Amino acid sequence: MRRIATFLEIILSATLLVAGLYLLYEGTSSKLASAPAMLIGGAVCFTMSVMTLASAVKSLVWHRRMLRHSVHSHGLESAASEHNRS
Repeated sequence: MRRIATFLEIILSATLLVAGLYLLYEGTSSKLASAPAMLIGGAVCFTMSVMTLASAVKSLVWHRRMLRHSVHSHGLESAASEHNRS
């Protein structure tokens, strides 16, 4: 279940990143009255995308570390039980 949530976090982060960069680009290139609102919205989207992406990467690294740790511990337990049998 956690992998699905992490995958969705990455998709959400990529979507927010594209939207944020687009809003920042449009806000800087237009002379409309809504340009400051576009810049603020783009900055918010960009910041949220970076925070979400950092959380997803942190989660992936933590899960990989826990899996590696559990496989390593399991391998030691099986080796010790085989040693005790002989």
